[in-house]
Amino acid sequence: MSTLHTDEGESILTDDVDLARRLNARNVTVLDTGDDRGRGVFAARDFMPGEVVIIGLLERLEGTRTINSIQLDWNNHALFEKPAVIVNHSCDPNLAIVPNRFGAYDFIAIREIHAAVEVTWDYATSEFNCIGISVCLCSTANCRGAAGGFSKLPPDHPLVVSRFFAPYLEETLTNFRGKRP
Repeated sequence: MSTLHTDEGESILTDDVDLARRLNARNVTVLDTGDDRGRGVFAARDFMPGEVVIIGLLERLEGTRTINSIQLDWNNHALFEKPAVIVNHSCDPNLAIVPNRFGAYDFIAIREIHAAVEVTWDYATSEFNCIGISVCLCSTANCRGAAGGFSKLPPDHPLVVSRFFAPYLEETLTNFRGKRP
């Protein structure tokens, strides 16, 4: 971790993982969803669009894809620390992912979120082919039936148009669209 020094000689850690964990604990809580999805992550306060709701932190890198891993690059998968690893999928999410300084993703609000509302993200925005959700349980009006992965999202999908997806997937917009490997 790098350190900044103030005029008084005090140091400030610029990559403070402990602070990120405290912010996550203040922002969200893990609860039972009361349905088939088991646990979920719920907002502990109100959020405006653009606010960071969860700071993603890596628990460990995975050698292969698992149903709980999050894809960071073509051959790079990781387990994120709680609460990020528990956030459920939705085809109409209220969160999007953006890369962060910890080598993971932050989860930011893409619309207003009120306290006690479950926070969700679209797994297809990090996985080219998603294996974690074979049958989607989100029950939204635009449910795709399965997360499917980025390869299945239409080019005009709002998260694709807004560029709220894993950076490694950018090349698929030109290399794979229309070809579908």
